[in-house]
Amino acid sequence: MTKQLKFAVVLLLTVAGMNANAQKKAPAKATKPSTESKSSKPSKQETMDWIGEKMKENLAGTLGDFRHFVSYSNGVFIYKKEAKMNEWYFTTIDLNTVKGMNNEYSKDFYVTGKKLVNTVLEGKQYGTEKDFLSISGPNYDDYTAPFNFTADQALVERLKKAFATLIEYNSTKKEAGEAF
Repeated sequence: MTKQLKFAVVLLLTVAGMNANAQKKAPAKATKPSTESKSSKPSKQETMDWIGEKMKENLAGTLGDFRHFVSYSNGVFIYKKEAKMNEWYFTTIDLNTVKGMNNEYSKDFYVTGKKLVNTVLEGKQYGTEKDFLSISGPNYDDYTAPFNFTADQALVERLKKAFATLIEYNSTKKEAGEAF
């Protein structure tokens, strides 16, 4: 079949009046579209990594009350905030637990998940766990709000799409024997 295809290309180019150089270039152009095919939906890891990068870029804080990026790996984002001189609160946000986001008609955009946010004072074993994280907006319910996304509404809309994709990946799937 390959010889037949080459013959057909050569015959077509010859009939069209192309010269020998154009005949050599034609097969290279024919293979180009196959290299550009790519999945339109990012993987779960790509989605979490993109969200994690945007979180890193937009950590919020006021003078003397800054949050500092610590690490990000496999959907687990960690930052620290000074509690008092040389004591730090470490906050972990686990994107693997994101299961929902608000669907209200307000500008307050937050995501939810079981034990989504965990804050621990340095050197302590246990801290506070929260199931909500404010991404942007007025934050009516005083959820943890460590980022300053609100000023860039185009980015907020992209984050909503990314979180919707992540929620789809994290949602509990129906087992084969389950009725509901």
